[in-house]
Amino acid sequence: MVTKMRKGRAVVVSSVLLVACGGSSEPSPPAGESSDGSGDSGSSSTSTTGELPPADDTTGTTGVEADVTYHEHLRPLLERSCVGCHQPGNIGPFSMTSYDEVHPLREAIVLAVEEGTMPPWHADSDCREYVGDPSLSPEEIALVRAWVDEGAVEGDPAAYVPPDVTSPSSLSRVDLSLALPEPYEPQLAPDDYRCFLLDWPHEELTYVSGFAAQPDQLHMVHHIIAFAIAPEQVAEYQALDDAEPGAGYTCFGGPGGEIDPTDPTSVGNWLGSWAPGGFAGDFPEGTGIPVEPGSKVVVQVHYNTAVGNLQPDQSAVAFKIDAEVERPAVMLLWADPSWITGGMPIPAGEASVVHSFELDPTLFINFITDVIPQGQPFQIYSAAHHMHTLGVRAQQTIERSDGSQTCLLGVPRWDFNWQQAYRFAQPEVFEPGDHLRLACEWDNAAGDATVNWGDGTSDEMCLGIFYATAL
Repeated sequence: MVTKMRKGRAVVVSSVLLVACGGSSEPSPPAGESSDGSGDSGSSSTSTTGELPPADDTTGTTGVEADVTYHEHLRPLLERSCVGCHQPGNIGPFSMTSYDEVHPLREAIVLAVEEGTMPPWHADSDCREYVGDPSLSPEEIALVRAWVDEGAVEGDPAAYVPPDVTSPSSLSRVDLSLALPEPYEPQLAPDDYRCFLLDWPHEELTYVSGFAAQPDQLHMVHHIIAFAIAPEQVAEYQALDDAEPGAGYTCFGGPGGEIDPTDPTSVGNWLGSWAPGGFAGDFPEGTGIPVEPGSKVVVQVHYNTAVGNLQPDQSAVAFKIDAEVERPAVMLLWADPSWITGGMPIPAGEASVVHSFELDPTLFINFITDVIPQGQPFQIYSAAHHMHTLGVRAQQTIERSDGSQTCLLGVPRWDFNWQQAYRFAQPEVFEPGDHLRLACEWDNAAGDATVNWGDGTSDEMCLGIFYATAL
């Protein structure tokens, strides 16, 4: 069944202030308990310890007895879990597409897989099953060790069997590519947030069903976010663009427009994002984010200018587009509104600071989007998390109205340089009366000042990002 035309809306980080209650000053209980022990609705934001599950230990191997060769054993494993990044033109710092490339790296490879730093997969496997998990099993780690210990033999190419790679890291097709109108050289320090207003060429309702960012200067691009701007808001954003010379205009936290509490369309609809470690890909089959004719796209690029070696950048974004979908979707952004106004302090000298927030979004979903009816259940297909460099761990859960808990995403070892969305093997249903809970932990032991929510790399955030549709 194809859903008739509906105008999608989403709040960005800065506009979550409009739609949720403030945080409680009460200390937050452990996950799954309410602050009064009853499970009643409410939110909480705390600085505590012990609220998140302990960090995992991914080290260790098991013994294996095998005549291990590159082509028969290592090559399929590497192609499944490593080559997606480690190939020319991708994020990996070196290529691993052939025996001649892999052999000199053998000691580094076995060390990385035994320590659990590679392949990078930061979701807790005990939380739930995800699509495309590249993690190596203990037996596979032992296989890598055996190959190295036995002399890293190449073997017979005829013994190679291609792996089953079920999670492509690129769009199945590119229907539209939009580049920055001209190269832009960052000017502000230590961070330069620049928004670029781009034309949306389609003259009928369409649905974005896949997204890819194409960062030009990888060393200084911190993130890229694409927003759809509704036709009635285009003039406001055009004025912002016209007011500043050169390409684009300065923006922070969102696409830059004025936020009207009575009009949720005053903020852009999040279409897709990229941060270091992120991948491109199609959205779940049969779903897509609606974009109206007459819309424009704002591409926000965050440049971390503290890295030096600044170069003109002309990044781009690419979309897979469908004329109709079975279920219109929305990127649901989740954070405590009080955090954004200074309510997320991370004191200097503190090695473990935790803030958490929970609430039932179905109570105010009409302020976020109209693709999900207010007071109705919805489906969550994927989860992503965003913090900055002080982040240690994060947890996203559904606290059920019956007192049970469903884990959506656990990140036991946060890595700012490797951020991605994790698609669920099966969508998760959120029911009215449940709470969507987010908890983050930071380490500011080495800091000399309190850190709070902010857009800069040296500031912090705690943001959950969910891809959702009506049930």
